[in-house]
Amino acid sequence: MQKHSDETLVAYLDGELDGAERQHVEAWLAADDAARDRLTGLAQSADLLRSAYGDIVNEPVPERLIAAARGETAGEAQPREAEILVLRRPQRSTMAMPGGRWGIGIAAAAALFGLVVGGTGSYLASGLLSSGNPAAEQRLAAAAANNTWLDNAAGYYKLVVSAGDALTIDVAADADSREALQKASLPQTRWPDLKPWGLNFRGARLVVVEGRPAAQLVYTTENKAIGPLTLVIGASKQSDIQPTFDHRQDVNLLYWRHQGRAYALVGQTDIGYLWGIANDVAWQLDAI
Repeated sequence: MQKHSDETLVAYLDGELDGAERQHVEAWLAADDAARDRLTGLAQSADLLRSAYGDIVNEPVPERLIAAARGETAGEAQPREAEILVLRRPQRSTMAMPGGRWGIGIAAAAALFGLVVGGTGSYLASGLLSSGNPAAEQRLAAAAANNTWLDNAAGYYKLVVSAGDALTIDVAADADSREALQKASLPQTRWPDLKPWGLNFRGARLVVVEGRPAAQLVYTTENKAIGPLTLVIGASKQSDIQPTFDHRQDVNLLYWRHQGRAYALVGQTDIGYLWGIANDVAWQLDAI
């Protein structure tokens, strides 16, 4: 099977691949352990960069720069007191990247977020992220995996919306649920019935989340204020958590983990509506 470059994996994480190429990459990931590890490494590097540069990226633009962009001169500006900027020395962190993936992953992560790291990358690699604390490593890995899980769930939802009626369904709605779940390495379960919520089960797609196969259940409705809605079910080695809300890539997510499975309910509908559906799903699947 043809192998793919890091650039292709980054495009896959960004949801930029077309349907045929995405399916080819997913088949490669499902069959190649090293490729799944590589994908996880790239995603973790991206999360680390997001954390490291979060204060800079989210810092408000100074008013003087906004005024300059508008063409206002210094004489037109209202007099104000001198502004003293306090430059903080970067704090050394106790976080560490597992293995030796940081060097090559930092370039891909920078591409993901449009950051030009330059010489700062070597500082991060040698100082900011160096530690011998296994507990910190585990917390970092868990946080990165959770972020990857949610980003993938949101990205897969957006693919469902953009594909519309042309969406490729791997397991039809009238098929035995065991077929999809066996392919996704998941224990047997039934499809949640969401018809009381006005949602019709269209079928399941086999996707890759955290480098492992997962099932994405697709629910549709004529009411665009409600649907479509997707439910991603995958295996997880992380500890159980109660339903938790998140918002990313312009979509709402409710996610939870229970007895070795991870669930993510994704849609653009009202969060209160998602809460009701999540409780129903958890009750039907005994997943809470």
